[in-house]
Amino acid sequence: MASNTQVYAIKGIQDGLDPDKHQLLRKVPVRMELDDWYLSEELVHINQRALFFPALWKFSQMDPHEKLSWFQIAGIHGKPFVSWDEPNKKPEVTEKGYCTHNSILFGTWHRPYLLLWEQVIYELMKKETLQYPEEDRHDLLEAAKTWRFPYWDWALKKPIDGNPDKRDYNVPLAILPEKVEIKLPPPQGSGLYPNALYQFTMPGGITMGDPSLKDLRITASEIEDNGVTYTFPFDQCQATSRHPKGTGVTQDWVAGTQDNEAIAEELRDYRWDPDTNSEITIGGSLTAGLRAAFYRVMTIEKFDDFGTKRAPGHGAGDPMTKDYPFDSSEGLHDNIHDWCGGDPTEPDKNRIELMGHMSYVLVAAFDPIFWVHHCNVDRMFAIWQMLHDDSWFNGSDPRDEDLGTFAIKTGHKDKPADPLRPFHKDASGDYWTSSDVKETTALGYTYPDLEKWRYTNSDGSYNKQKHINDLTRKLNSMYNGDWSATQKSKLTADPGQSDGPRLMSLRALQTTTQKEPVDLKVHDYVVNVIYEKFALNGNRFTIHIFVGKVPDKLPYSFRTQVGQVVNFSTEAGAMGNSPAGCQNCRTQQADHSKSTGRVVLTNALITRWKNQIEHETHSGDKQVLKSMDPCDVVDFLTHNLHWRVTSMGAPVALDRIPSLRVSLAVGEAHHYADRSKLSKFHEYKAVYEVTHGRSGGAGPDDGLYPPEQRYSAPSQS
Repeated sequence: MASNTQVYAIKGIQDGLDPDKHQLLRKVPVRMELDDWYLSEELVHINQRALFFPALWKFSQMDPHEKLSWFQIAGIHGKPFVSWDEPNKKPEVTEKGYCTHNSILFGTWHRPYLLLWEQVIYELMKKETLQYPEEDRHDLLEAAKTWRFPYWDWALKKPIDGNPDKRDYNVPLAILPEKVEIKLPPPQGSGLYPNALYQFTMPGGITMGDPSLKDLRITASEIEDNGVTYTFPFDQCQATSRHPKGTGVTQDWVAGTQDNEAIAEELRDYRWDPDTNSEITIGGSLTAGLRAAFYRVMTIEKFDDFGTKRAPGHGAGDPMTKDYPFDSSEGLHDNIHDWCGGDPTEPDKNRIELMGHMSYVLVAAFDPIFWVHHCNVDRMFAIWQMLHDDSWFNGSDPRDEDLGTFAIKTGHKDKPADPLRPFHKDASGDYWTSSDVKETTALGYTYPDLEKWRYTNSDGSYNKQKHINDLTRKLNSMYNGDWSATQKSKLTADPGQSDGPRLMSLRALQTTTQKEPVDLKVHDYVVNVIYEKFALNGNRFTIHIFVGKVPDKLPYSFRTQVGQVVNFSTEAGAMGNSPAGCQNCRTQQADHSKSTGRVVLTNALITRWKNQIEHETHSGDKQVLKSMDPCDVVDFLTHNLHWRVTSMGAPVALDRIPSLRVSLAVGEAHHYADRSKLSKFHEYKAVYEVTHGRSGGAGPDDGLYPPEQRYSAPSQS
């Protein structure tokens, strides 16, 4: 490994691969889904785990002053705001890390970041082979060469407790135990080993703010909210936490506490049992689904729309001229961060609050779950690239203007050839660029179902269309919850019909009805949200969307909450730690940069309609959804669609975010019986009558939709 004074060349794991990195059909190992790899009984994966877990633990315990330590690599993302592998480089923007959020570089910057992480672990795994007898080392080294860092597919429903008939979203099994059972060198043979995926623990038991770290110290984060300053004592942590509990600096917080079950609960849909008229864990969904959100992002056609949640810059004086999607890969990524870290705890008398590291962008990368999460975000990016390989960015879109990082000046027009600092691709000090990282096989890896070499014609050429067709079938099978819900709605009895099946699994419905899926064109209902990123001094906040009466107390239950939009990308300037940081925040606030998000209502509305679930309005009246026709849905949502904002674990008055605009839109969804076709979601029209005139509600003067894309209720004859 490189010394602290040498430039570290990030090349990816290239051992044993074709030296022609840009060969179209280059064969490379796949990054596996973490549960699949962790549970595999294949010898190659047993050997990989025997090397990986000791390597990862030793990586975590490396001296923080080492450039290639876990501590320093995690610190690239945010704190401690120092240069990495760039001697004497000064920040372009003060009190900011290198990470790119609300930026067109979001996906491309994190790709070499992950590559660095993977490469350092691999080098340590190779060293672990030396712990074994000579005769064992060859097989172990070959296993290491085919290892790639695994991803956590948080959008896939997996067997619960090993039951294939009981599936739901879940955290990776590999992060649960503090110690893992692995193969060990003789004479042990096998045994328990510390699991660094459980949490990151500081070397030597020091805190993240220990004075011995000098300029690498992680400082406490002071966040001003509505005139009150709160302190998050990340400097006092000896380890990372997820969903911490308690008040003040507790010993659990210092030593690290992991409430992984709370993460699983956040990920999961809320469901309805039509037989008991109550909520259970099976039946129609009352909330927006995670897998459907993943799928819809794959259908976005333009890279600038897919790659960043940053709004295009339109408004009242410059109205939208096209069907803008509002959702994005970055927006979906933000929700996972929020669900993994959790909300802040109640402040103590000194206004000290606790928060999981994943919820705070400046320290998120210290938590090991960050890396398996971002590996899935990179996978999402790679899948999208295969489906839309003709779309890229060129610096001409308004969203390509950067908000500034440690390495990028505020206002710089990001372009594909710009350096992705601080990541060097060679020992000469050349940086990776977005153009360099477009093709993952050149970087030494790919993901399941993206292996181009498996799709060749008789002459050896690449059969792209067959590959795309098979990939689309897989995506439809694994993630297209909208397709399934719509087909189920078609096959089941409508309210008031005495005969016909009720809501059940699609497979059971097909068996009962003896009917196959058909092409369907249906109305699609979404809530679109736009807001200034640096509202509330740049602090993290969440916009909650409800269908039904808003609960009186926090945290909001899923009974009526159908989804949320998270402003995760908190910036250093929001901390108020220095005059420079405060000025940076004011500069960013003055920029009025906006972000967007989307919550899909369609499936949640189908469940409410099919089961005729009564909703109590705020006036005390009872109402049910009469049909999925726009006239009935608009009438229903006029009384039952609501939104609230929370920050720092408390409600936020909507007038504190004057930029917030929540709108309802009705569009078309095209679902195909042919599973080799992607569903299409488009032609959205604004339904201003539901939101106009309400605090935070959008109206026609906000310019969020082309003027001709406005819904008008049919006239009553």
